[in-house]
Amino acid sequence: MRRFRFIHRGADTAADGGKKEPEELLLELDGPRCRFVDGRGTPVGAEASRLGDGRLSLIFDDGRQICGRVRAAGTAAGSEVEVVTGSSRRKIGLADPLRDRIAHAREDRAGEASEEEIRALMPGRVVDVQASEGQRVEAGALILVLEAMKMQNEIRCTSAGTVRRIGAERGAAVEGGTLLAVIQSDQA
Repeated sequence: MRRFRFIHRGADTAADGGKKEPEELLLELDGPRCRFVDGRGTPVGAEASRLGDGRLSLIFDDGRQICGRVRAAGTAAGSEVEVVTGSSRRKIGLADPLRDRIAHAREDRAGEASEEEIRALMPGRVVDVQASEGQRVEAGALILVLEAMKMQNEIRCTSAGTVRRIGAERGAAVEGGTLLAVIQSDQA
């Protein structure tokens, strides 16, 4: 089974107060079977098949069917897909969680220096520490590697700055919520 996580940021509209909160989507693929889980935790299952003319057909467990084409929309960030069905054409912004955090970190902080606390999302063991206190790092730089549930997770910072603190050393067991690092971000 293959799993993919995406961040979907809907269109900003006046009707929803202007700024739409990001929603995390999980896509699981197991052969022709797929399962989507939205930000509310609602799972939706479907059977996927490719049609002879290149279209993709999804038949959902509740009987609904969507048939159309999906392709990259060609944005500079590469984070949009275009979905074309018989009756509509839509561009949907999707990004992997790290790239989304990096892309939106600047607008969230708008001109002020701040500290980014990096915490363990789940219990695990620190396999490798790549950064040291006082080191200058760029946005997306690898800070450390955390092994959790037999998977190695690269922990990266979202903004450029200076490492002010490393809270765990190589080989250390950490609990969920443990402070792993603090990055003092640069002013915009």
